[in-house]
Amino acid sequence: MFFKKPPTLAPEGFDPQRERSVIAEMLLRRSAKLILGRSELEIIRGVCQAIVDVTPHVRLAWTWFGPSDTQTIRPQVYAGPAAAYAETLQIERNLLTQLGPAFATLEGKSVGSFTVSPLSPFGPWRDAARHHGIRHVLALPIASTFNGYSGIFVLYADRDGYFDEVGVSLFAGLAELFGSLMTVAAERQELQRAAYHDALTGLLNRHAVDLIDRRVYRASLFEPVSSILLLDLDHFKNINDRHGHDAGDKVLQAVARVLNDTLRRGDEIIRWGGEEFLVCLPQTALPDALKVAEKLRRAVEGVTDPAPLTVSIGASEIPTLQHLAQAVARADQALLRAKAGGRNQVCVLH
Repeated sequence: MFFKKPPTLAPEGFDPQRERSVIAEMLLRRSAKLILGRSELEIIRGVCQAIVDVTPHVRLAWTWFGPSDTQTIRPQVYAGPAAAYAETLQIERNLLTQLGPAFATLEGKSVGSFTVSPLSPFGPWRDAARHHGIRHVLALPIASTFNGYSGIFVLYADRDGYFDEVGVSLFAGLAELFGSLMTVAAERQELQRAAYHDALTGLLNRHAVDLIDRRVYRASLFEPVSSILLLDLDHFKNINDRHGHDAGDKVLQAVARVLNDTLRRGDEIIRWGGEEFLVCLPQTALPDALKVAEKLRRAVEGVTDPAPLTVSIGASEIPTLQHLAQAVARADQALLRAKAGGRNQVCVLH
């Protein structure tokens, strides 16, 4: 079955009602294809692309979504002949109130359409008018109930008063749809983050092992070697017994911060158990891993509230064709040796 392509409209004889009908018909026809098997952002990108494909008057459509107190707004999804403008556009929050009523949406006020002039005092608008033929802009809020998130949907047309003539109801409906889609995406990301992170320390938890295993698994001897460190806080039970579990929780949080601050970018930390932490060092051979371990041991000694703290560490290189769980078993044996040898030291099985 072949669908007849909707006709595009000539600049002369502009019919706002017909223009609105053409856009609505296009969205209905493409809806199934847009939704099927795509992520939320891909659906939004597809809708923006469909709009600029069906009418020559809409030169650009873009969206932004994120925390409502974001200081710098940059288009995340955009489409249209003026896409190059969106690629470099950034709007600082302190300029929002100077950009006309439309961008007051992020300040909790009403929004609407406005005219853009080649003589605009705002540089980006002036550039849009001069180089991309932009004459009219519509900005609509993207509302969300998710953790103070919000967004904006912006369309640019090459005809003065375009959105006043065509109306905003169709585009406002799309903004509502985008809000639902982006809220779902944000909620999924938050659930995933919660599933893989420890609530107390903010570190990864054991559910993330499979994700890290893919990073450190060696299928051949020619691939870079990785190592792991298993850390156990010495005499941690005494802190809980003497100072209470709240104090113990604060110690765990302090240790998590110390590990994060000491490790390199790309290293991973998992809260392995009650007072155990697993550090994964991708592309790090055992001699270098032992240097990192000693650095961590000394850093943990800096945690002294409510009592001086030390840590025992077992190290292991990850052999070829072995998964992370097998390497952890070797590191655990090395950790037992460190604790049996007097604690506050780094050991490795040879």
